[in-house]
Amino acid sequence: MKRLAALLLAILAVNAFALDPIWRMRYTFGPENKPAPKFGVGVGINSDFGDNVLIPVNIMSSISSEIDLGAKLDVFTYNKMDHTQLSVDVGGRYKISRGSFLELDGYFGLNRNNGSAVILTYASEQFIAKAFSNFYEMRAGFLDGVTGEDGYVKFSLGMTPTLYFGSAFRTMIEVNMSGSAGHLKDDFMTDIIPKLELNFGHTRVRLDFDIGIMQEKNNDQKTIALYVMTAL
Repeated sequence: MKRLAALLLAILAVNAFALDPIWRMRYTFGPENKPAPKFGVGVGINSDFGDNVLIPVNIMSSISSEIDLGAKLDVFTYNKMDHTQLSVDVGGRYKISRGSFLELDGYFGLNRNNGSAVILTYASEQFIAKAFSNFYEMRAGFLDGVTGEDGYVKFSLGMTPTLYFGSAFRTMIEVNMSGSAGHLKDDFMTDIIPKLELNFGHTRVRLDFDIGIMQEKNNDQKTIALYVMTAL
């Protein structure tokens, strides 16, 4: 795992940040190992400080000690809300151990021919100290919704160092990268996303801030997101 961390930092030193849709193609609001409640709901808002707004709404449930299921609707409005794009993710995860799981997501475009995808995820959280952990994630995405029309498979790799301040507050820095087989030079991307999360009983509130600089042919992007998740 130390070699993985070193590789991530080395790549970040010579490449630009980016924003890749594969990281929102999941039924949760981001990579994490926190187990689902018996039944929970969440809502969020993600803005690029302009006319584009993403509103995700999800539900999730723990049906056993090893299996969680969930679904998420993404409502994406753009061009001053003149256009709306809808996608839904249906997924589940199987807990291999206390800190590791396998996840399968099906992501389907509901309008505007925005494509569909299937994403397989392996993730593991390792506590380095009582109040510090590192979350690792490896993903493979298939179909044109994630690879594009000419792609075969998109791979992504990420880690999220997390510092816990008791049970009420934690800070995270998500670092990830992605690229398609056969198009790695053209669409290789990386992200760094600082996060802050507060717990209020059965409710969690999280703030994400993503500064993205795409490849040379694309535009700079910045987004801010707020998520609220609660167990019912």
